Amino acid sequence: MSILVETEQRPEGLREDEPVRLVLAGCGAVTKLYYAEALSRLQSRGQIAVAGIFDPDAKQAALVQARLPSAKVAGSFDGLLAMHADIAIIASPPAYHADQSTQALKAGVNVLCEKPLAASSSDADRILAAAAANDLHVATGLVRRQFPATRSIKAMLEGGLIGRLRSVSCFEGGPFQWPVASTTYFSCAESGGGVLQDIGTHCLDLLTWWFGEPDEIHYADDAMGGVEANCLVRLRFGGFEATVRLSRDWARPNLYRLEGERGSISWTVNETEIVNVALNGSRTTGVVSFTNADGPSRDFVDAFCDQISGLVDAVRNGAPLSVPASAGRNVLDLVEGCYARRKLMEMPWLGPEELRNVAARARTKQ
Repeated sequence: MSILVETEQRPEGLREDEPVRLVLAGCGAVTKLYYAEALSRLQSRGQIAVAGIFDPDAKQAALVQARLPSAKVAGSFDGLLAMHADIAIIASPPAYHADQSTQALKAGVNVLCEKPLAASSSDADRILAAAAANDLHVATGLVRRQFPATRSIKAMLEGGLIGRLRSVSCFEGGPFQWPVASTTYFSCAESGGGVLQDIGTHCLDLLTWWFGEPDEIHYADDAMGGVEANCLVRLRFGGFEATVRLSRDWARPNLYRLEGERGSISWTVNETEIVNVALNGSRTTGVVSFTNADGPSRDFVDAFCDQISGLVDAVRNGAPLSVPASAGRNVLDLVEGCYARRKLMEMPWLGPEELRNVAARARTKQ
């Protein structure tokens, strides 16, 4: 493992054949599972050059450097920015997203910030303001928007394939298996919330991307002083309701189902290409596989490649971002709107005294 001790000089401008220099902050689960492999694939294609990585845990940084051996390990976040990269990926815990993204932007570095964009919408506003002030790009890691499957669902809805929507149901979650490095993942101060802030960010983003902003929000969860492990969200969009059930301990079907007057669309969570379609009166259902226009099949890591490539294209050619930071800010607003309407989920196994203790704890937090 090498520690950065000197400031590197970055020549002005990018040649057309020159890889975009990129640095990475945060070597936790999302990096080890997805970003490291995505960066390796893009670097092998000559699209990027990973200049450096940083994590306050040197052992975690060393594990990621073993997969990206050309990258130097910075001894601090300041040291990472001293490498004069074109793009910084911020994959640190959510509590650090706003400060690190803002610091990178003020240093003249474009940013891809993993979801959630920040721990609060006010922190997200700081990021957007820094980007505007420095005329730089900020993308947010709402990776499900990169799937051919979810993009095709949006196109089918806009084309009226299943007619006017009648209902939407989203069942997502299961026994917690994400390989977290510490218990701070379950701290509201560090993460901003529980299952809603975590996987709910992806779910709510898809719903608002497909349908627009909801007219009504109803929300309940099982948080009784800590972060929620289960929640129920009901959103009203014009003439139909979307019901969202999320869990960290209850095995769910992990299925989205959209019922329309002419048929239905079903999508299995994190399936990148396949969508099930049933049309009324046809007496059949179809499994449709979608790929991007360039042809190759896309796996989950390819979606991470695509969101990085999108920012590279914006930096190099001024192309519009497919998922700008404003999308991350909007979903944070919706998450906060849910938390502001929080009610206790029905849990009939709790006795009267337990429910009184919950109510007392809730009054103390207000």
